[in-house]
Amino acid sequence: MKKLLQGALLPFGIFVAAISLLGCNQATEHDTQTANSTDVEEHSTSHNNPATELKNGNMIYVVRDVADMQLKAGDYVQQLKQTQTDLEQALADKDQQSLQTSVNALHQQLTDFNRALNSLDLKSQEVDSIRQNIMSTNQQVLDLPYLNGKVDLQSVDLHKIEQQMTSVQTEMLKLAKMLLSQPDFSEKSS
Repeated sequence: MKKLLQGALLPFGIFVAAISLLGCNQATEHDTQTANSTDVEEHSTSHNNPATELKNGNMIYVVRDVADMQLKAGDYVQQLKQTQTDLEQALADKDQQSLQTSVNALHQQLTDFNRALNSLDLKSQEVDSIRQNIMSTNQQVLDLPYLNGKVDLQSVDLHKIEQQMTSVQTEMLKLAKMLLSQPDFSEKSS
């Protein structure tokens, strides 16, 4: 058994490691060459067309940024969905205590969500603009008097809150529709 390991597996392992290292070296040299050519292309295209076209190699950054955003902010989206359900239930039950608890949770989650989005190190303009839109929408919700403690929830009309929640949901759906239509536009322009 020892001879089998020494005779067959050890040389195979060394061979695989050498090929891997050799491949890494070539990729680094290739990346340097493409980075130099990309810099030249960016300088030439920046004078001709400053539109929002994807530049060579930028798709990798978009995929990376989307994955990073999902990794760091995906949990907040799930929490916000649950809190929205809790808010809707409290409104339906007309339970002031549950409503207060849900509003406090929503405020904290939106604040943390904005903080997480702000901490992302994004490389692509497309994902950064989506992040800015989400943060702007979150800030608008946080600025509502119901969420920042300026209104006593014990004395409010729950019907008005339902109307405002519907309005906010409508705006979020419009934003989602706009965001979903943007990738279609960029795919068609490629």
